[in-house]
Amino acid sequence: MKSYLLAGKYSAVIMLFCCFIVFINMLLPFNLNQLGIVPRSAAHLIGIFFAPFLHAGWSHLFSNFLPFIVFGALIGMHSIKRFWLVFILHIIITGILVWLFARGNSVHIGMSGVIYSFWGYLIVYGFVRRKLLYIFISLVTLMLYGGLIYGVLPTQTGVSFESHLLGALAGGLSGYYFAKPASRYRAR
Repeated sequence: MKSYLLAGKYSAVIMLFCCFIVFINMLLPFNLNQLGIVPRSAAHLIGIFFAPFLHAGWSHLFSNFLPFIVFGALIGMHSIKRFWLVFILHIIITGILVWLFARGNSVHIGMSGVIYSFWGYLIVYGFVRRKLLYIFISLVTLMLYGGLIYGVLPTQTGVSFESHLLGALAGGLSGYYFAKPASRYRAR
């Protein structure tokens, strides 16, 4: 199976797992969202790993569903190994950054920090790599999802713009990091 199809399939399974968590949250007498990231709380360090899989409800989850699958599949065009590496790396890096720098006394949850990191990765990777396919992917990402830029601004109460902003920055840096060695080898 083509790696981008497999990455899209894995992305869909991850989001279906998030659906299961939202459903479980509806049934339990306590809310699993308490396991999200609470900035600078040592008791909530585990939230770095759990937060992306937790959502405030169905509308929150569905707003993340399609972009995660699309971006995951696009990252998977390189290889399935790259998809998993970028996914896990961005859960950890974005989570740590949110834990360190986001507003305190709040719980940060949702896949959007990872989605923004995928977004930043795809845009930067293509332009730094300078290969036609990846430049095309960067341009399509910008055209179809350019509106995500507004999500890095503190415009909505209850939305973790910090996850968006820090995710996009982490994604851009990792896109540069992963593309740079490839462009160096190509130049020789």
